[in-house]
Amino acid sequence: MKKTIIALSISSLLYSSLSVAEETNTAKINKADETIVITANRTIQDKFDTLASVNIFTRENIEQIQPLSVSDLLGRVAGISINTQGTSAHKTSAFVRGTNSDHVLILVDGVRVGSATLGSKSIANIPVQLVERVEVIKGPRAALWGSDAIGGVIQIFTRDLSAGEGQAGIKVGSNSLYQGYGAIGFGNAKNSYTLSATAEKSDGFDVIVPDGSSKYTVDQNDEDGYDRQSIALSGTSQFTQAYALELNTQYDQGTTEIDSNTKYSGDETTYENYHFLLRNHLQLEQVYLQLGLSTSEDSTEDNYSKYNGQNDASNKNSLFTTNREQVTALAQLPLADSSEVTAGFEWYTESIDSNKEYDETDRDARAFFVTGRHDIEQVKLEASVRYDKVGDIDSETTYQVAAGYQVNDQLLFSLSHGTAFKAPSFNDLYYPWQGNPDLISETADTSEFLARFQNEILSAEISIYQSDIDNLIEWAPTPSGAYKPSNVAKAKILGAEATFTADFYNTNNTLTLSHVDAEDKSTDHQLARRPNFSANYNFVYSLKQFDFTFDVNYQGSSYDGSNDPVKTLKAYTLLDVGVNYRLNSQVSLLAKVSNLTDKDYQTSSEYPGSERGYTLTLDYKF
Repeated sequence: MKKTIIALSISSLLYSSLSVAEETNTAKINKADETIVITANRTIQDKFDTLASVNIFTRENIEQIQPLSVSDLLGRVAGISINTQGTSAHKTSAFVRGTNSDHVLILVDGVRVGSATLGSKSIANIPVQLVERVEVIKGPRAALWGSDAIGGVIQIFTRDLSAGEGQAGIKVGSNSLYQGYGAIGFGNAKNSYTLSATAEKSDGFDVIVPDGSSKYTVDQNDEDGYDRQSIALSGTSQFTQAYALELNTQYDQGTTEIDSNTKYSGDETTYENYHFLLRNHLQLEQVYLQLGLSTSEDSTEDNYSKYNGQNDASNKNSLFTTNREQVTALAQLPLADSSEVTAGFEWYTESIDSNKEYDETDRDARAFFVTGRHDIEQVKLEASVRYDKVGDIDSETTYQVAAGYQVNDQLLFSLSHGTAFKAPSFNDLYYPWQGNPDLISETADTSEFLARFQNEILSAEISIYQSDIDNLIEWAPTPSGAYKPSNVAKAKILGAEATFTADFYNTNNTLTLSHVDAEDKSTDHQLARRPNFSANYNFVYSLKQFDFTFDVNYQGSSYDGSNDPVKTLKAYTLLDVGVNYRLNSQVSLLAKVSNLTDKDYQTSSEYPGSERGYTLTLDYKF
């Protein structure tokens, strides 16, 4: 496990330093390699050796799938169900292993992002054209990453090109979709950076079709479109063989039209997000040190005053802005070829700006963690412990232990147990007249058995897990009779999932199967919008200049708990087909048809899924 500076830098989220590997006399690691994972333990690790369920999407995977959003990728992962209320730009939630949609931590280039008022990140606002790689770690990871990582961690890395490399493209599609994107790498032997940008616009479709199940639903009977733009810059300057400075920054903005009741909000939401990171990497003789400084903002505003034709004090737009400043320090110490210890400290402050009068508008969080790995011949051991103090909430100490047995180079078994927590959001605690400052964190205990097999043709991963979640926050009556967020619910989740891949006869085949029994112990009902069974099959056939893709996505029935009485969402199967034609080594023409059979379906009551649609893309690489 002994690392050079570049390997250690990768383990601490520094992909961009790969382009200057020669400067430290190390072998170059292929950035597109699906066998390398870093999010699981904050250290570089072969995916096969990881004692956690891991999925990786490389840039090559993204271009084959031709997704309109990050959620299109995540929906292919066993154990993740996607809830979309409209187009790819509208509200989208990911339920990881049956946990709540805010029980997954979203990182962009290692930076915690999202709204502190809602307590979650909208994955619909993450531009897929700026994504180089996605790592999905399922299961509790709070002992390494802190609050939110109950169901798992999703880390997104922005584009990373070598100097002189570039890519540009134009995409058009149904619902008057237009998209342009580009990325270029620049620099020299010591400085390597990538600038990427994308702009997209669509007329969309009518995102709400009332069926009478909710008295609050509004039928505007119009198209709900969107436009969005993003730009990112990332890279590394290698000042000496021992010291490198990493820069990552991204800015996103957009507007999304919605159907809404004038009594509560407008029919259009504008967002503006950014993050900026400077991370120092220092390789001493026996220890690797890292110091990261980051700032981020997540801001949304509706058009309530304009929509109502009024602009007095009682009819203002709803504005919510989160600012987060973070410091992360990390030290890695290889004790021997078979052992490694990593210790770290994190501090961040969250502040909110809103025209709602919150009782509190800022809070600090601090954390200390230690994690270690040790191999004893065929036995692999991992352990982590972390202390978190978030604002005025009671502190949380989480841990994680895992033991694996590698039978041979092809077969691995492991058992793990971990705890995790989710700190209450600002809305839970302090929203005017509705917050509850006495809330405590939601907590979880999870146990998992994992089996993994791989050879030159076939790979398989099977997981069986159980999660018990306590102190879930739900609206409940207080002694005064008013309803407020309260720690009143419990959940028990039993699940099994499997992922199989096979490469033969110029084909790539991936099959995922997932069974999730997520029960609210307070009511004995299944948790809302989480299918009991789901499956996905992806087929890619390569023939000379062509790649043909075929996707089958089955989602079993589920319940929508937002209505009374509870409504059943029917099972459905979606078919997608695509083709990639390489005109030459630089120019490709891509086409895709989604929902080929034009299936009617819903992932949320009264929100129809997308009808049959198409996209055409002209892509140029140099």
